[in-house]
Amino acid sequence: MKGTNIQIKAALLAGLALLGVASANAQEVTLLHSVGGVNQTIPDRGQYVSMSLLDLANAGMATITDVNVNLSLSSLNESSPMRLGQIYASLTYGVASEEERVAVLLNRPGVTDSNAFGSRLSSLSVTFDDSAMANIFSVASGTGTYQADGRLGVNPYGSGVAYNSIDVSSGLSALNVSLLQSMQFSLLVADTQQGGGQARLDSWGVKVTGTAARSGLLNLGAGGSVATTATGTGVQSVEATVVSSSTGSGAVGLLAMLNQTLNLNNGLSGAGDFTKTGSGTVQIGNSAGFTGTLNVNEGRVAVDGTLASSSRTVVGSGGLLGGSGTLGALTLQRGATLTPGNSPGLLTAASAVWGAGATYEWQLGSLTGVAGADWDLFRVTGTLDLSALSSSDKFNLTLVSAGSFDLSSGYEWTFVQAANIAGLSNQTLGTDITNLFNIATQGMDVGTDPANIKVLVGGQSNGLTSLNVWAVPEPSSQSLLAFGMAALVAVRSMRRKQS
Repeated sequence: MKGTNIQIKAALLAGLALLGVASANAQEVTLLHSVGGVNQTIPDRGQYVSMSLLDLANAGMATITDVNVNLSLSSLNESSPMRLGQIYASLTYGVASEEERVAVLLNRPGVTDSNAFGSRLSSLSVTFDDSAMANIFSVASGTGTYQADGRLGVNPYGSGVAYNSIDVSSGLSALNVSLLQSMQFSLLVADTQQGGGQARLDSWGVKVTGTAARSGLLNLGAGGSVATTATGTGVQSVEATVVSSSTGSGAVGLLAMLNQTLNLNNGLSGAGDFTKTGSGTVQIGNSAGFTGTLNVNEGRVAVDGTLASSSRTVVGSGGLLGGSGTLGALTLQRGATLTPGNSPGLLTAASAVWGAGATYEWQLGSLTGVAGADWDLFRVTGTLDLSALSSSDKFNLTLVSAGSFDLSSGYEWTFVQAANIAGLSNQTLGTDITNLFNIATQGMDVGTDPANIKVLVGGQSNGLTSLNVWAVPEPSSQSLLAFGMAALVAVRSMRRKQS
């Protein structure tokens, strides 16, 4: 069904700011909220509480369906290390006046009626996840992913008791369901025993997943992502505008898997970067407010709306760009593929750079008709830069047809138009630039394939110079006979002169 199973992630790598997301038809919203640089000592037989406000409602979340927690503890003094078996930790959502919810993360790991000291680990850097295989109680390593302890009814200051999974009543799922008005998440870390080395809370964070609201901005922070879910096929839609303000490693991810399409109806916005990954398709609607960089690293991106002229699209190796919209600056890197339209169609860019080793997958739908409708057309309103191409390092041109067209009669089609073309020393009408291209065909009868296909400089129209694909006509049998007779006569004449 269209409009289901979208997963959206927002990541905050430092500080306490909230990263908000929302989607129109999407079912899930996920926020990653990290509280870094806490560095607070846990007093001997004392406790420390770290609080953070997460405005989930304004982030586009309606209910909570899952919570994961990252927790990092260390020893204040390595010569007198902390002992994990003394530590209790819990995460509380809300306050007492609104029926707060509590998940027990740690409850003296390893302490039982026969082991009063429990785990001897002196540091911890783990993720708590209800789907993990093992409970943190039996932790043997200071890293990994574990279920939360969840034993709210076991007194952390009382005598040790044998571990029993029946006692697990307050795992992370205890935080789920409706949103609370206070927006408060509170992490408590306590040292339950007198003596021994002191612990330090280094950092913590939560990943909250829930059902999504149906409008607004997906205002994702550094490293956030919008993704289709791992299961299911077909189109999954987000009607909110996806925003990025971060660049480089903080780019917002756009992920669609095989046989999946992530439809961003209301496009992109912001001056940050987006990175497309996954073998599926991302469709992008009108994005006039997007002035950053769209990186297409895997799979297909179809730009069907208008991106700001100051935006930049970079298609890397393994990436494919199509659609019938308008781009800003386009760069095709080695291994990239350009395929205008969503069948034969027109894709427009403000400028473009074609790298050697990139591919234009040109689709022919009809032998005759209109460029951009009956066959693909790439139009550049500014400069098309071919400077990187040479006879030894070529651009790939693949002619694709759904039907088996016979091109032996000869045809010529415009496949590129540009206001300026850089990298061509001779742009005279009819100039043969085939030596800059590796030409291949799919589904076409071109006679001595692909030797009968040429690339020529075409004419000018409305200030645009064209590059044309020319299917060289094969000579008819009568022409071949006439040519053969003429050659024979010429040879005989030469023999007579030599004799």
